[in-house]
Amino acid sequence: MKKILIVDDEDSFRKSLASQLKLKGFGVVEACDGLEGVEMAAKFKPDVILSDVHMDNMNGFMMVEELQQYPATASIPVIMMTSAAAASGAWNSNIAVEYLEKPFTIVKLLEVVGQIMNK
Repeated sequence: MKKILIVDDEDSFRKSLASQLKLKGFGVVEACDGLEGVEMAAKFKPDVILSDVHMDNMNGFMMVEELQQYPATASIPVIMMTSAAAASGAWNSNIAVEYLEKPFTIVKLLEVVGQIMNK
């Protein structure tokens, strides 16, 4: 079973997304911010991480930078989910991640996740 880590500080969005992905047959682990995301990634070694950009404690970019410091988590692909990617300059980031603009459909999410997992 493929595992996905969802890192988002908006509880209702994270839980809804987790439910939909579980229905599609994925194992899902959740984290409420980047700090917890780093812990969960190290513990569960997900196949892909879906992360919000703007979160308290540690934002998505800081989380990715932290994950890249450790061999066990450095190669985990990350998909940044954000409605403010262009405005925040995320498109010009040097961090190797994919972007998914909010709002998105579960169909679009599954398409992007499938592309990442099949690389």
